[in-house]
Amino acid sequence: MVPLETLFNRALDAVVGMDESGHVTAWNGSAEEIFGWSREEALGALMGDLIVPPQYREAHARGLAHYNRTGEGPVLEQRIQITAMHRDGHEFPVELSIFPMREERCFYAFIRSMVAEEAARREQEFRAREADALLAVAQKLLDDVSLDEFTQFCLDTVCSVSGMKAGHFHVVRGTGRQARLHPTGIWHLADPRLAPVVEVTAPLRFRRGEGLPGRAWQSGQLEALENLSASDQFVRRDTFSQVGLTRAVALPVSQGGQVHGVLEFFGTEEARLDSELLRMLQTIGSQIGVAIRRKESAEHRETLRREMSHRVGNSLTVLASIYRSCSKVAKDKAELDEAFLGRLMAVGRANRIAVEDGGQGLALPALIRAAIGILPDHGSITIETPELVVGGETVMPLALVLNELATNTLKHNAAYEDARLSICGRYDTAQGHLVLEWRETRNAPLASTPSDPERIGFGTQLIQLMVEGRLDGTCERELDETGFLCTLRLPTDRIAAPADPAPPG
Repeated sequence: MVPLETLFNRALDAVVGMDESGHVTAWNGSAEEIFGWSREEALGALMGDLIVPPQYREAHARGLAHYNRTGEGPVLEQRIQITAMHRDGHEFPVELSIFPMREERCFYAFIRSMVAEEAARREQEFRAREADALLAVAQKLLDDVSLDEFTQFCLDTVCSVSGMKAGHFHVVRGTGRQARLHPTGIWHLADPRLAPVVEVTAPLRFRRGEGLPGRAWQSGQLEALENLSASDQFVRRDTFSQVGLTRAVALPVSQGGQVHGVLEFFGTEEARLDSELLRMLQTIGSQIGVAIRRKESAEHRETLRREMSHRVGNSLTVLASIYRSCSKVAKDKAELDEAFLGRLMAVGRANRIAVEDGGQGLALPALIRAAIGILPDHGSITIETPELVVGGETVMPLALVLNELATNTLKHNAAYEDARLSICGRYDTAQGHLVLEWRETRNAPLASTPSDPERIGFGTQLIQLMVEGRLDGTCERELDETGFLCTLRLPTDRIAAPADPAPPG
């Protein structure tokens, strides 16, 4: 007959013995592997101290005392699933069966580690959650929602699936050495108390390799930080630590090998950053990147379509206004032809700058004069601005804004010979902005006050889209019966060409 001890040592599950006082009497080789304690270390030690997690030790002691008094135990001779404790202190799931040996006044337990089964179950759950998230993103992509709404949905979905408490989207703006990651204002916050992280992020602009989002941009790969407060590179660590956000993941949003933005997610101490979660985030992030770019392209095409329709309609109005203006002062047909054709050429120059010459830098005063060339007597308009060279990427959106303002001026002031226009610019060095003021004044008031001065037409929408979406600036309008003021505040580092010196002061 094979000795019982030899049989135990050949068992694939852990076999441990315990006497009525709770001390270990048997400990096979599988028990050594599963729990980390050698046989010599385990024999004679208290079972409760060795493998029972702290939260269960009191119940373990009570159960042993109850059995010693009554000979009964509710967990004996049946399979139960519980957690056990490894030598290094971590807990793991096990399946446990305990058999009392009444004659010998001891117990034997057969213990099987459930770590592999738990890992498989967790992997299956992750796969299901990942599939649900990707399906939700794909379905949302088909909905008629804006790019901002779609990006917000993606942030909400990823945070829900991953358990992260905050999420944010940075977008790459600029080219070459002037390229920066800019905050978009699109956030997911699981708790209003996390709001300070939005404030501390708003003024930041990250270069490649700078900060966590800059590292993800540079590497093109997922980047993770398990301890934000200990990272010198994470410049926002104080604020994030104060609200309890201590872990972070940054995902580059790329398509065709080019990074267009970075998604970043933040969690508390309880947030998991294991390989399964990071892999899931990587998969979801890559799909979201493709989806965001598709949505962005579709929205851009729709904007261009509406802009083209708007500009064609405007062109007819502009041409009619130009003709009326020229006919008032022309003495004969030859003079009318000369004046009118000159204005047509000015319209062409303005459109060319707005659409074709966007890839080249241009001095701000020259850009303004070209954009307002459709206005009669544009040469006499007061233009006082710094000699700033506008960067190639921002020529087109700024020219579109100025041309739109000029078009509106021409349409709305055609009947007012005394209308005057001035365009003045200055640096706000405290905020790092260029402030442009477009001011129209009239000696005689309008025949009637605008019924709805706050009405937002497509022209105004186009200005806002260019100023806020493309130039990272703000636009304020003031309209009454005596005039109109439009104030543009544009970040200097956003619109200036790379070679330009910094503004004075």
